[in-house]
Amino acid sequence: MNILILNYEYPPLGGGAGIVTENLANSFALAGHKVFIVTTWFNGEPEYFAEGNITIVRLRSKRKYTFQSNPIEMYSWIRHSKAYFDAFTEDIRFDICLSNFTLPGGEVAIYLKKKWNLPYIILSHGHDIPWFSPRQMFIWHSVFYFKLKHLLKASLYNVLLSEELKRRADGFLGSKYTSKNVVIPNGFTFQNFRTSFEDAGKELQLLFVGRMVEQKDPLLALKVFSLLRKMGLPVRMKMIGDGKLKPMLENWIRHYQIEHIELTGKISQSQVLREMEEAHLLLAPSREEGMSLAVLEALSRGMYVLATQISGNTDVIFEGINGHFIVKREVEEIANLVKDFYYEKFLKGYRYPDYYLENFSNSFSWVSAAEKYLQLFRKASTNEG
Repeated sequence: MNILILNYEYPPLGGGAGIVTENLANSFALAGHKVFIVTTWFNGEPEYFAEGNITIVRLRSKRKYTFQSNPIEMYSWIRHSKAYFDAFTEDIRFDICLSNFTLPGGEVAIYLKKKWNLPYIILSHGHDIPWFSPRQMFIWHSVFYFKLKHLLKASLYNVLLSEELKRRADGFLGSKYTSKNVVIPNGFTFQNFRTSFEDAGKELQLLFVGRMVEQKDPLLALKVFSLLRKMGLPVRMKMIGDGKLKPMLENWIRHYQIEHIELTGKISQSQVLREMEEAHLLLAPSREEGMSLAVLEALSRGMYVLATQISGNTDVIFEGINGHFIVKREVEEIANLVKDFYYEKFLKGYRYPDYYLENFSNSFSWVSAAEKYLQLFRKASTNEG
């Protein structure tokens, strides 16, 4: 098949959604399909790249930062994408369009459906479904409520990352459309897995991975680490990511003279994975998620995870086996969870059960996720959708 993928964010732009696109594209290509990606250009990146079965077109629309975007930049990408496809001269007949996000991707996808009769599937990453993340998205969802509903109804399928997100989509679109809302979790590359903490030593390495924004709540992670240091636990922490809260975190660290902590800024995905192979415990106190790629990748490297009991996390964290849920967003409670892990599992050389390793690796691989998408694509190409 010839697969068109729309995503205004593709590495090095954005966070998890771009990495999901990259991994799915690679999996589709390895399975013998041709993949054509249209995304946003950023300084230092080629506007056109083609290798093997993958072609990437980066359009020179507005984009100021790698780690975040805004509605004006999204609109700019929509406008440039439509203009690009109006002038499209390549001899490629696409079989299916996979649109990342209802907006902005879905707006381009429905344009191509009208132009070329090209069926499209929307991959929702969570916040494009009302009323996900109301603290940040209420105004956005209110303004685009009917547009979002129209784009989701016109798609062939809507892919949701978790059962919770499917329930939201079912409620938003109504019972008539529940069969077109399909759950396909994100995947991971299962390698360099730490099967136990037997040789980990006595110093605990913590990690926070994510954009430095309110949704991810990096300040809560920093406060937890500060309390752990006061408790006398031998801990270090690296906080990986960039965003508008980073200067505030730096000031906090200076003001309270917190030691043994490093803010790395945004680093490459390969570097993130190497850090995960060295670290022991991930702090993931996000307020909302579709399905956290950082949590999945940490688990795939054998890290233990403390995370909030939200969408996606509830599908991959098994209490007491590979992590614990943060029930209350309180510094002392989370610090005590870390302390319990340190004394009851870390120092005692905790080993993951064999059944967990086998079941987890089979359930959440990119190969498995890609095959589920391809099944939807085949239904579209044979008019079974």
